[in-house]
Amino acid sequence: MSESQTPQSIPRKRRRPALSCEQCRRRKVRCDREMPCGPCTKSQPSLDCEYVYEGKAALDARIVASRNSEHESPPPGAQGSNAPSSADGARIAQLEASVRTLQSRMHDLEHGSHVDVARARRDVLTDDSMSSSNANKLDDHIADLERRLAEAKARRSEVSQTCIAPLVPRLKKCTADRMKLFGTTHWALVFQQFRLLRQIRSTASYTDGNQNEVSRLLKEIRSMRHSIKGRQAPRLGDPAPGLLNDLPPRDVCDELVQDYLRTLGLIYRVLHIPSFYQEYERFWTDPQAASKGFLMKLLLILAIGSIFHSEPGPFNELGIPVRRWIYAAQWWLSGPTEKEDIDLEGLQVHCLLLLCRQGYAIDKETNWVSAGSLLRLAVKQGLHRDPRTFPTLSVFQAEMRRRIWATVLEINLQLSIDSAMPPLFSPDDSDTGPPSNLDDEDFDQATTTLPCPPPKDWYTTSSLQVLLSQSFPTRLRIARMINEPAQEQCYESALHLGNELAASCREMAITFHNYFSRTAGSRFGPTSFHHRLMDTLLRRFLLNLYRPFTIQAIKDPRFYLSRKLSLDSALSIASYADTSSTSPNVDHVGCRDFQRLCLSGAGLFKGHLSLDVMVVIALELITQLEEVAQQSTTVSLPSNVVDQIAEASRAPLIKALENIRAQLYQSLAAGIPSMKRYCLLGGILAQVTGVPRGEHAEWTRIRKAFMSTMETCRMLLQRYIDKCQVSDKEGLLTPTGGVNEWTPESFIPSSLDSEFMIPNLGFEDLSFWDIPDFVDAGAFDMSV
Repeated sequence: MSESQTPQSIPRKRRRPALSCEQCRRRKVRCDREMPCGPCTKSQPSLDCEYVYEGKAALDARIVASRNSEHESPPPGAQGSNAPSSADGARIAQLEASVRTLQSRMHDLEHGSHVDVARARRDVLTDDSMSSSNANKLDDHIADLERRLAEAKARRSEVSQTCIAPLVPRLKKCTADRMKLFGTTHWALVFQQFRLLRQIRSTASYTDGNQNEVSRLLKEIRSMRHSIKGRQAPRLGDPAPGLLNDLPPRDVCDELVQDYLRTLGLIYRVLHIPSFYQEYERFWTDPQAASKGFLMKLLLILAIGSIFHSEPGPFNELGIPVRRWIYAAQWWLSGPTEKEDIDLEGLQVHCLLLLCRQGYAIDKETNWVSAGSLLRLAVKQGLHRDPRTFPTLSVFQAEMRRRIWATVLEINLQLSIDSAMPPLFSPDDSDTGPPSNLDDEDFDQATTTLPCPPPKDWYTTSSLQVLLSQSFPTRLRIARMINEPAQEQCYESALHLGNELAASCREMAITFHNYFSRTAGSRFGPTSFHHRLMDTLLRRFLLNLYRPFTIQAIKDPRFYLSRKLSLDSALSIASYADTSSTSPNVDHVGCRDFQRLCLSGAGLFKGHLSLDVMVVIALELITQLEEVAQQSTTVSLPSNVVDQIAEASRAPLIKALENIRAQLYQSLAAGIPSMKRYCLLGGILAQVTGVPRGEHAEWTRIRKAFMSTMETCRMLLQRYIDKCQVSDKEGLLTPTGGVNEWTPESFIPSSLDSEFMIPNLGFEDLSFWDIPDFVDAGAFDMSV
């Protein structure tokens, strides 16, 4: 080889085409090969991201040209063998021109269709052998992109020329507290265009000579209208007269109000505490002059406060007629009273009414329906629109509307889970922002500008509501996923939502830890009651989210993670049933408040006594028993070793169920007939704690356990009836025939056939809960 043909004189051929853009190659940074690429986008807005293609043919041409320039001119006879033909050179030039044209056209399309253009550009850059057929195909593809981009631009231009801004709704102030929303389809917005009629009040004929006459006629017509409507209205007697006579003494009322405000009043913010206390003082100055709306609020607050003041039960130590007050509030909201429409005070009463009904397990089956009415009343008042839409609202009104709207949404979401019904709203139905993290003392009705909220980790009387609302979007998506009809449940989506909500639970625990260290001894500070209740409200969504996958996990190991996560959530809630701790660091007052609410309440207030928690733990216990029975035939270990391992894994689960049963025993002793839970746990514990001795022996043991637990129920309830006076006022009626005529044997079916089975629990379906003789007695509520 001669010196002119050394390897150094020949340009080094690239092993692969350059895939990075020209700007990234020049700056020696990593390119993501998008169009435009990330580094060019982040570096300079005006930087033009450009890809330069150097195909194989162009490289060969450059190599040949280099050789021709460095070698001596070959003999004329050898020219045809060493240099490319003129036809090849023309073809190379044509391909280079096609590439440059395509690059220019793709550059023009880069803002129109990023995905297709980037894919087309990658096709160009990764093709080592550019042929005329490939160039023609790419030309056709880019031509199609250009056509689609032009059509899209034409459609956007046409739509943009016909789009209009939405009409702004109007909020009419009927009275000092009552508002009426005129939505975007209300005829009053069209009336705004009648300029002549709107200007009539400013005309000289009206202001000069006819003003008194017009006012007189309007008053006369209004009086006649009210007279006619009064004649048409039904005259019904007040179902709960003399409510003022039911009030306890002033000192007891003060304690009950404090009990409400320090517990549920800090989570469901429907009251402005300073304003309420001002009305409260005026009420005791002259009770007869108080409005009916404030009286309803006060009665419901006293009823909720009594849950935490005395031992729970139909007959509390204070003798408060809770049912009478609840039905009086329902009558005031829905009956033909003197009010014409629901105002903010009516919404407050409605929220308190639902909380009270849940706290005393009254009318549980219709609470979801009532919550829907509450939501629609709030929408009618315009609470679903951000207060900034209505400039006439005061700062105080705007903030209270945000608080009440957040409470309305939270109640509806929780009750949709209780009733297994889809939520009645979506995130697009409202643009109201969350409430501000402010103390009630930071603003009042005379405030013109809200103060700057403190940092997120600083506790205020609104912090708990703000903290609960942070997880609301995730919980709403979960409720929509599990309750909407014909909604396919994706396991990956469930795990993603579950991780989001679990992160909210961890963040909540850290936040409460910080609150506890800063607010010790505060009058309205957070307690263990708030932490336990809010943690339960979040984790019950996890139970419902993972439930269908937990059932599938029994046979399909792909869903085992959902089984474990569901059990972890159930055990976290069940841990609140353990009240044996004597540590001085434990907030015993908060734990006692939470226990009383769970014993007295239903649904969202049932806490660790909920059947949702029990069935998850019971299902895990029975599944472990079945797995141990299968392993004993396949694993070569001594039987005693297998039994010890199994018992050790089941011990914490059995302990959790025993703690729950102990509290259900207290509930029965207090006159709250939670017999379904108590008897169900008796059968479960009998199955999982006994020694397997054959199927017949197990069913005999379970049958005896049911009989024993029902005998205990009868004994406790009979003792309570004997202790208390029968009172129609509280709704506890003497059962027909007497309790002594009920026998445990009458509740147990005579046969143990397959129709008596509860799915996935391994024992009979307790259909005897609906025996007419038992329900028709009317004394006890056997519903969940």
